[in-house]
Amino acid sequence: MMNAFAVGRRVVAAAGAVAVLALTGACGADSGDDAGGRKQSATAGSASSASSTPQQVSGSPASAAGKGLDQKGLDRLALTAHDVPGYTVNTVTGKGSPVNHDDLTTYRAVTPAPCRPVYAAAQLGSLHDFTAHVSQDIVTASDDLGQHASVGLTSYTPADARTVMTELGAALPKCAAAEMRPSAAHPGAGLGYSDTQPRSLSGYGDEALAFDATQVIDGGGPSIPVTVLVVRQDSTIATFLSLNPFQPPTIPQDIVDAQLKKLA
Repeated sequence: MMNAFAVGRRVVAAAGAVAVLALTGACGADSGDDAGGRKQSATAGSASSASSTPQQVSGSPASAAGKGLDQKGLDRLALTAHDVPGYTVNTVTGKGSPVNHDDLTTYRAVTPAPCRPVYAAAQLGSLHDFTAHVSQDIVTASDDLGQHASVGLTSYTPADARTVMTELGAALPKCAAAEMRPSAAHPGAGLGYSDTQPRSLSGYGDEALAFDATQVIDGGGPSIPVTVLVVRQDSTIATFLSLNPFQPPTIPQDIVDAQLKKLA
């Protein structure tokens, strides 16, 4: 059976017992000490960010002038099959595919309001408008539920990029007991997240945050564990997501390393 993924709120088919799932990212990953895995030290009550020496994003002189990358500049930083041998790369938005700013309206309508940044991050986004966006699904060709991730690259003004991380870091400790979803009048109202647990990590980009959650689908759909890693490098934010209905999801380390290498 063909591999199946989605970024956003599309309904997709997946292998084996997962006949139909509404997913925000790729479905499944092997366990191990990967960037998104639960083998990193977990902290249920707090989230940490880590800084390394700030680096200018490749080809981003506009960022130094207070602007984010334009779409062509960000497209060049997105992964290709050459960057991640053994994986297939499917670009969902950007690199010639339409980029949708309307999702911001949905994210801003999520309740409870303090958890909006968490919901948006689980959708590979934020509450802030952006100058460019690319989202991709990346999966090993050999296994329908093998190593994979959804990756979102979003470019902001430098000030907005820092604010995105600040808002997410402040929201995570508040949302452990919340069930987050848009109000009924907005697209995606049937898709929510609950049981948010921040995770500690270090050594990624200028700032990094990570969390686990459970994707909840109205109408008797499955509850699916999700893991998310959000990394800011200068004015670009890379969001990595994986989910798996059968075992704790992990984000393959080689996907993370390849993407952050292109941003550095």
